[in-house]
Amino acid sequence: MKRDKNYILRHVAGSDVIVPVGTAAVSFPGMLTVNSTGILLWELLEGEQSVESLTKALCDQFEVEPAQASEDVEKFLSCLRRAGALEAES
Repeated sequence: MKRDKNYILRHVAGSDVIVPVGTAAVSFPGMLTVNSTGILLWELLEGEQSVESLTKALCDQFEVEPAQASEDVEKFLSCLRRAGALEAES
């Protein structure tokens, strides 16, 4: 999976947010606030990733157990799916 090109990461008023652009703004007229974990995952999703590769990246970057990292990845991906910020899987 990878992120949809119609969503971008921006730093706005002291917060990091993922915002839709173009036609994506019609289907999701909001934004997602992210922390350093979310920023890392978002940047990795520029290319094709799996849950396992994202989980490993969290474990490598932060002091977190694999089970917690996997849960965090699943929650983040769920938010992105609800917002339409992931490319449709073929």
